[in-house]
Amino acid sequence: MKKVSVIAAAVVGALASGAVMAEDKVQEGWQVNGYGHLLYNVGESLQLNETWEHRRDYRAAGAAFSGNPNQVEFTVTKGNNYENGAWSKYVLKTEYGNNEGGNGRGFYGSSGGNDSHLSSGQLEFKEAYVELGDLSMFAEGTSIWAGKRYLNRQAGIITKEYWKQSSGLGAGVEYKGLDFADNLGFAVVSADPGDGYCVNTVTPDNGPDYDETVNGKYCNTLDDGRSTTLTSLDLYLYGIKGLGGSFDFDLKYQVRAHSDQYRVDTNTPDAAENGIGAGITYSRDYYGFDGWSLTGVTYGKGIAATKGTNFGNWNGGWAEDDVSLFLTSYGVANITENVQLGSEIVYWNIDNNDRGQVWGAQDGVTRAFLGLTPTYRVSDNFRWEAVLTAASETAKGWRTDDTTYFYSATLAPVFTVNADYWGRPQIKPYIAYMSSSDDSYGWSQSSKGSDTRFGIEAEIWF
Repeated sequence: MKKVSVIAAAVVGALASGAVMAEDKVQEGWQVNGYGHLLYNVGESLQLNETWEHRRDYRAAGAAFSGNPNQVEFTVTKGNNYENGAWSKYVLKTEYGNNEGGNGRGFYGSSGGNDSHLSSGQLEFKEAYVELGDLSMFAEGTSIWAGKRYLNRQAGIITKEYWKQSSGLGAGVEYKGLDFADNLGFAVVSADPGDGYCVNTVTPDNGPDYDETVNGKYCNTLDDGRSTTLTSLDLYLYGIKGLGGSFDFDLKYQVRAHSDQYRVDTNTPDAAENGIGAGITYSRDYYGFDGWSLTGVTYGKGIAATKGTNFGNWNGGWAEDDVSLFLTSYGVANITENVQLGSEIVYWNIDNNDRGQVWGAQDGVTRAFLGLTPTYRVSDNFRWEAVLTAASETAKGWRTDDTTYFYSATLAPVFTVNADYWGRPQIKPYIAYMSSSDDSYGWSQSSKGSDTRFGIEAEIWF
């Protein structure tokens, strides 16, 4: 079976949309690419935090753990090649229905015309940037860019969780003329902390406390209304060949604006004012077998404690001595002509030796995750797929036991136009079972300890 990766699939899709002349440095003209994820949870009435939070915290994974029942993305790219040797590229990515930040109401929309009324973040521009390359005043292979983008993104193939990126507004330069590496880059990316909303607890003169949803422009700000913008300075060197594969290196230094006043106004004297993150990524075949794999190790402190190299508006809540050590390895093995195996392992330790606790857990939080996705191709249009996960979470003080274990199993017949592991589009009915060693652990408000869910998931990318 042919070796297939996410990158290869994206390249094939892009090339299929139009011919590229040999002398062109970027694809000439307009391109449209997209992604769609449509999920129907049969017989369920779930809150968003009863799905995606289990996966976000590396406790389970699979179709039942997505908070995006109707997520649609379109990316429009305009490329031009010029007679003087320069090239340009304009990229615009729009997204509808990403509910994993707490946006939206639930899972079952209708055609009433106002499903998203007063719901934030239903339609957003996620990327909009301009890139110029091979300008006459720079060395051949140099490009510059400015705008809003996801820079150097990487995510697990089973958890779907991003562990490397710089997401925000900024600018950068890249050079691809090195003999010993594919790409050397430097970028500055900024993001205001927090989502488009926050929840504040209100204490009235009479009556009990209650939570109030507040517009995001009033969240994570100083008392005088000024923002506390986060900024990441990224230096990266990618594509160094060695040990039968390729190495990528990332180094990030991050700062928070007005951090001294933020500590005073929020009464958080140990809030991080800066941070440093570093990561190494190693890509090769599937650990010596047919297929592909990617292994990443990252370190982060302070603002960079979100897995070290994962920067965005979510980095605002760390203390100055919070330390993160993150390890992940995932890939797809081609076992036979009809059998493939996807796998992902994760280890994430978050600690603070100064305070002795993180998020209220004594001695920090340690998470470990193992996921396996075996698939069996029956024909070009049908395959069987399973998602099997086991996870542990050590956090003293959170639950009865210091360490809690989580297990999930999903079985699905997959109807598709291409029965490869990455074959899309597809429609996938599934049954998922989940359990925890803690009988009081809530998979939802109505299920403790264990739960079984049914659903149908559809996916397409082009």
